[in-house]
Amino acid sequence: MRAPAQALILEDDPEQLDRIAAAMREVHLEPIRTVSPDRALRLLRYNHPVLAVLDLDMSMAPESTATVEDLLRHLFELHGGCFVLVYSVMADEIRERKRIEAVHPFAMFVSKHDGLEALVDRIRRMMGVRFGDLHVRRGLTVHEPTGQVFLHSVGVSLVLGAALGQEVVLQDTEAKAARRMRAWLERVGSGVRLVDLGRRCYALHLAEPSTG
Repeated sequence: MRAPAQALILEDDPEQLDRIAAAMREVHLEPIRTVSPDRALRLLRYNHPVLAVLDLDMSMAPESTATVEDLLRHLFELHGGCFVLVYSVMADEIRERKRIEAVHPFAMFVSKHDGLEALVDRIRRMMGVRFGDLHVRRGLTVHEPTGQVFLHSVGVSLVLGAALGQEVVLQDTEAKAARRMRAWLERVGSGVRLVDLGRRCYALHLAEPSTG
């Protein structure tokens, strides 16, 4: 049995939270629902999401010692395999984007002015990316030529990172799973290779074509 890939949601509006969680389930991600930065940080002690959707406006949230910026910093420093979507009415403001990017340089943005469907479409596209002969499908990493599946969610993070042109920094337990993925890629005959860049930083590269 596999544990489903997870998605962290920070949203203080209960109706919006329900709709975003439903969108996550639609792409076979287990939503981790949070209504305050404090609760999000507590849940990240025991969970390793591949995606986070964060609202910047916490005016309806219960009192929280931590801020959204604290959560962004924590995700950047300790959860490199989690890709962040800032979903906010302020997402179109250049100064606000620069402020967020100073904390989490890889954060991506979707404006609430574009409606929930814009966020859902972005999530669907991210959870259906391809890199080489690998495809993220139903929250899993699939080797398309053979149909073989890599069950650990770190595979999703690595394929997402490759599709976005980003290296992925993994925690120790995730790094062990990444090494298992390297063996899996070789076993299924994939044209993708996992490269250990040091300091727990990993990336997927297309294999060099043989010259023999």
